[in-house]
Amino acid sequence: MPIGSGPQVHLVDLFRRHACLSIHDFWLRCFELGGMNTPWELDAFLHEASLPTYHEHNVMALALNEYFVEIGVNQTAPYIGM
Repeated sequence: MPIGSGPQVHLVDLFRRHACLSIHDFWLRCFELGGMNTPWELDAFLHEASLPTYHEHNVMALALNEYFVEIGVNQTAPYIGM
């Protein structure tokens, strides 16, 4: 089920760009956490050409949040509920 709007995804992409993660590196981190999309589908989510499911959005947020911990940045990408 798509999340229905793009503002949350836009915020995830803003955080991704701020963290200087390429689409490929971000996709790999998402895939390692159980994301089931291709790099092209992830790119479509980030450019709001399609909408992720709640699960995929939260996988993207988790991937960013784990990366922020690794690099010592006090930032949290928001999760969304169903």
